[in-house]
Amino acid sequence: MDKKHLKCWLWKGLWAVSALSFLMGWLSVILQAPIGPLDPLFLFWNALILGVLATPIKLDCAACESCHVSKPSV
Repeated sequence: MDKKHLKCWLWKGLWAVSALSFLMGWLSVILQAPIGPLDPLFLFWNALILGVLATPIKLDCAACESCHVSKPSV
């Protein structure tokens, strides 16, 4: 597996888990009950931390065929 493809899968995975954690947190708040042993505050913090961890990986992608990102012309 190419290093760029690994980075693409990593940031997409982190972003997806972050989004899932955020949605589960909102569902937990709406239902006014924790989902399993997970507290809504725990879910929101996980969403924030995983989203922040995904951002620099995506920004490091200068030219990637799988992300369809082209190099900026200077």
